[in-house]
Amino acid sequence: MRAVAKFWHLEDGKVHCDLCPVGCDLKEGQVGSCGVRVNVGGRLITFTFGTVTSAAIDPVEKKPLFHFYPGHLTLTIATPGCNLHCRGCQNWQISQVPKGAVFENSAFEETYIDPSLIVEKALESGCKSISYSYSDPTIFAEYMIEVAKLAKERGLFNIMVTAGYINRDPLEEINRYMDAYSIDLKFFSDEAYRKYSKGRLQPVLENIEYLFSTGKWIELTTLIVPRFLTEKQIRGIARWIRESLAPWVPWHLSRFFPHYRALELPPTPEEDLFRAYTIGKEEGLEHVFIGNLWGNDYESTYCPSCGEILIRRRGFHVEGFYIKEGRCPSCSKEVKGFF
Repeated sequence: MRAVAKFWHLEDGKVHCDLCPVGCDLKEGQVGSCGVRVNVGGRLITFTFGTVTSAAIDPVEKKPLFHFYPGHLTLTIATPGCNLHCRGCQNWQISQVPKGAVFENSAFEETYIDPSLIVEKALESGCKSISYSYSDPTIFAEYMIEVAKLAKERGLFNIMVTAGYINRDPLEEINRYMDAYSIDLKFFSDEAYRKYSKGRLQPVLENIEYLFSTGKWIELTTLIVPRFLTEKQIRGIARWIRESLAPWVPWHLSRFFPHYRALELPPTPEEDLFRAYTIGKEEGLEHVFIGNLWGNDYESTYCPSCGEILIRRRGFHVEGFYIKEGRCPSCSKEVKGFF
């Protein structure tokens, strides 16, 4: 449904979108890079307020979040559109909205779910949180904020799964209602960001640092994309996490499979995933995980001090939880997270 967007201003007769670093300047009737925000009558209109195209009950490990109340269920929602354009997007059918589709597809006008209904469905389903994901929730910031406000009032947690490509003012407002973030740190090269995602590195780094400074729980994910993500970048990311955040921040290394406009790329070789894991440990990170590779030994949480298994996982499922009062049961080392 149509709604007046937040985070914009008029400049030289155009609507300037202040939501993200893309910074679209839109003439009357012009659609933004995201595909879902339009200058209508000198106002920025979002065409997807409450247009929920995907909803599912997931284990929180699927976000992925491994140290935020492990094993709980989260209701995950998304609306169409995205402010990045990743070549290998696996959800491209909903994220990469063609220019003009908001005017031609009646679903954008006729589909609407009230924020209160999302919250009620989460509670009825026994979920402990609501997650905003699948497409990047930056692009449905207004709807996310309204749902998240109600969710907090009803005792639910809020989780934003995002690429972190957003401006500071909207992020600060969103952060008032979020409890945890799963953030994609895709590359450690501005060139790679531009070529693969049509974005830039620095805003992402600055936003991660900001959110970490506010004390919200953060876990990072890097998709190991062949030919775009080099070993030098992988080491740079690991070192940056340790030096700019903390060695205990969980880092998820995810296997790439070809989708959308990256069909010429191969799946990530398994040895590249294990090499990235080794680099993370060499750089002093305490919790490094390998995802999208079924049944590997690095899905579980181990004590960084004594090596004792702390949370046993298989895929997205917790098979054993052994942390005692936030500490390793064998050596008493503190384990960071919400348990």
